[in-house]
Formats: sequence, structure tokens, C-alpha cells
Amino acid sequence: MATLDERFEKGLEMRGRLAGGQGRIYKGAVPAAYDLAPDMYRISTESLYGSIWSRPGLELRYRAIATLTVAAIQLTTQVRSHIRNALNVGITPEEIIEILMMVAFYGGIPAAYNALAVTKEVLEERGMHVTLPETFDPSLEPKTLYERGVAKHKELISDVFGYHPTEPTPVERALDVLMHEYLWGAVWTRPGLDMKSRIVCALAALVVRGQYDVSVRRMIEGALRFGLTRTEIMEIGMQLAFYVGVLPARAFMHIANTVFRSPEFSQAEPRGL
Repeated sequence: MATLDERFEKGLEMRGRLAGGQGRIYKGAVPAAYDLAPDMYRISTESLYGSIWSRPGLELRYRAIATLTVAAIQLTTQVRSHIRNALNVGITPEEIIEILMMVAFYGGIPAAYNALAVTKEVLEERGMHVTLPETFDPSLEPKTLYERGVAKHKELISDVFGYHPTEPTPVERALDVLMHEYLWGAVWTRPGLDMKSRIVCALAALVVRGQYDVSVRRMIEGALRFGLTRTEIMEIGMQLAFYVGVLPARAFMHIANTVFRSPEFSQAEPRGL
């Protein structure tokens, strides 16, 4: 087992890597917090960066996507540093914009617009000027957009309407239609972000919003069907424990564990996570 000093050194190395290879990074993204509580900096460097970001079970790319999703939804001032981190680990500006388009539906349009504005500032600091091409086709019939969304949703979840515990009201049905048209038909189908990254983004959004109902279970099931491993899913919960709080993260991990034990998935991967 690594000593605390070894964890701290590993955490400093990870901070430097996320900062773009700038070496040992002291005081982090919030120097004022270090000045007030240096022990907090030491503890977070050891536990978060030295013990979690450095774990092998989930690629750094997906850790950065999950963390950026959470930071954007929380409207945190640290979203700027997480945008920089994402760029520094190889996530492209176009992919960051696509992640934030996902955030608009899972975390709210204000959160997405706030993070997009910060993204523009960060890119301009680096001399980068990015505008995604307009790919949304307004000439589509709503029925076509809806059917496209249902088809995409079914790639993850075969029974896309099975989450209603009771007969839905007309208003709920109308919301379902809109979500299949725009979230699933217009956003999930966009080519600028791969499917696995979108799933990681969606799972992170469900964790940060504290959604402990059937929607979390169904997204975890869809992630497994798509090919994410049990370890990757559990590592998403582990990664976010220090960003959303231990209780929401543990609740997510508990739901994931019950999914792993269900008949469909119980033999999919060896135990021992």
C-alpha cells in the first residue's frame, strides 16, 4: 500500500498532467482555498488526484468527460479548469461542445450556455476559434425526427417507454415525444461525439442530479449492452464521489451492483470489482 507521501506525489503528477504537462502543480485551481485551508489541498491531492484520477479502471478521457459534465451542471466556477483539463488530455473543442449540448438536456439549458460561454473564452485564450457546422435539418418532418430518436434510444434500451411506473398523463406523453425528437433524435445522433462518451456523459449527469430511480438503472443496463464494463461503470461512480458527494455516488454504485446481479448481466463479467 502506498504511503501518504507517495499518494501526494502521485496526485501532484496527475494535477500536472491535467494541466498540460506543466510539472508539479501547487495550490490547484483555487489558490485562495489553499491559503485558507492548506490541509484541504493536501487531502484532496492525495485522495482525489493521487488515489482516484490515477486509478486504472477508467481511461483518463472518460474521467475528464464525467467530471466536466458534473462541473457544467453544477454551474461551478471551476468549470473553466475542467474545460482546460479536457483539452489537455486530448478531448477536442468539438467534443467538448457536443458534451455541453448533452448537458443542456440532462442539466438544463442555462448550465449548458454558461459552460459554452466559458469554453469560448478558454479556446480564445489558446488562439482557437471554433464554431460547429450547422447539421440539424429543419426540413425534417417531426415524425421522422421522432422515429430517429426512438431508434437511437432503442440501441441502448429496447423498451423505451417501460420506465413509467403508472399510465403516463398526456403531459408526460408530450414530454416523451419532445425528448425523443430532440434529445435522442437531434443530439444523441450527432456525429461529433462517440457513443461511449455520450453514455459516460449521461451516466455522470444522472449521478449529479441525484436520480436514483429506474432511469439510472436503465441507463446502466444500456451501457452494459453497448459494451461498457462493470469496472468502468463503477469507476464513474468512484470518480464523481468527490465532485457530487459520497452519498449520491454510493447510491449510483449500489444501483449498478444490483444491475450486475440481475439475470441478464450476472454472467457477463467476473465478480471481484
